Amino acid sequence: MQATWIWFPGDYEIWLGNNMNNRRTDRGAYFPPFWKQDSHYVTVEFSTEVDLAKDENILLEVEGDYNVKIDGKMLFGMPKEFELAAGKHKINIKVHNQATPPCLFLQGETFGSDASWKVTFEDKEWIDESGKASDTSATEYQLAGYWNFNTPENKPSAFRLARRRDEAIDCQQVEGGRLFDFGQETFGFAILNQVKGNGKVYLYYGESQEEAMDKAYCETYDQLIVKDGQITDLSTGKTLP
Repeated sequence: MQATWIWFPGDYEIWLGNNMNNRRTDRGAYFPPFWKQDSHYVTVEFSTEVDLAKDENILLEVEGDYNVKIDGKMLFGMPKEFELAAGKHKINIKVHNQATPPCLFLQGETFGSDASWKVTFEDKEWIDESGKASDTSATEYQLAGYWNFNTPENKPSAFRLARRRDEAIDCQQVEGGRLFDFGQETFGFAILNQVKGNGKVYLYYGESQEEAMDKAYCETYDQLIVKDGQITDLSTGKTLP
């Protein structure tokens, strides 16, 4: 059976949307969303029950810190591999990750992590200020969320949009610079090849020739410093070799 990466439903979409929305800039300044932003649950419990006809070797990849509990007993450390004896078992895995959604990928010989797994964000019973538990569990389990991350190496947090290379259909010398026309409105980034020397590079973008040439008012532009073969983006402070 093919396993897949799973998470609490909605967590990944919220996190990915936040990442995308917070990459916006306005004239080189960071421009965060002006609406309320939610976040993923930082601790999630994943669980399933299995009935194995024979012993199986289990492989586990997790995004976050975690523990593994088999039939109510925790395994030592954060194992990436363990044996599961033939018979019925309850598997519980708790994952904590503040930076990206808690996710896991578990592959056995006859079963694996998939949409049938149950997840909860640890909404357990209430405990008052004296430390007394309510004796009433409020835990609600949901079915795991998933997409198309079907190998251990294909981690959800490493997702990148598919890219294709588009060449400019026209290039003109204009006002001391070059005006590149790609013939379409698109979403992408510029690639600079064979950059030599030291100094500043200014890139102005627009949905029209007029906007791209309006240095004072175009909404999107980049300022780069080229020095000794390295390029630094002045708006983010990041340097590329």
